[in-house]
Amino acid sequence: MRDKFPADGDHSLDSLPTLAMSAGTLGSLQLPGVLTRLRVDLMSYLRHVQWLRRAGGPSLKTLEPELGALQARLERLLRRLQLLMSRLALPQAAPDQPVIPLGPPASAWGSIRAAHAILGGLHLTLDWAVRGLLLLKTRL
Repeated sequence: MRDKFPADGDHSLDSLPTLAMSAGTLGSLQLPGVLTRLRVDLMSYLRHVQWLRRAGGPSLKTLEPELGALQARLERLLRRLQLLMSRLALPQAAPDQPVIPLGPPASAWGSIRAAHAILGGLHLTLDWAVRGLLLLKTRL
C-alpha cells in the first residue's frame, strides 16, 4: 500500500477501535480479556476491510488482490481465535459497540486515507496483541 500510495499526513477513522493497551498495562493482562478484546477488534477491522473493498472505488482497485488476501487472513485468524476461546471455555462476547454503518468515502483521497487508517490501526493492534500474548505465554 505504501509503495502505491505514500502515507503522508495523519490518517484516522472514528469508527476504528481504539488501542486498549498501553505499556503500563502489560503487566496486569489476563488471557480472557486479551483474547476477547482481540476478537472484538479483529471483527471490527474485518468489517472495515470489507467496507474498503466495497466502497473504495477505482482509486483502490490496484489493491484489490492485497485487500482480498488480508480479508481472508483476518477471517482465518478469527476462526482460529474462536476455536482457541472455545477450547479454553472462554465466553464468546459480542462486540460492545453498536455496528455503525460506514458510508462511502467522500473522494478518491478519502479512500486512500481510510485504507491507511485501517491498515495502520490493524498493524498497531496486532503488534500489541503479539506483545501481550507473548507476555502471557511466559506466565503460563
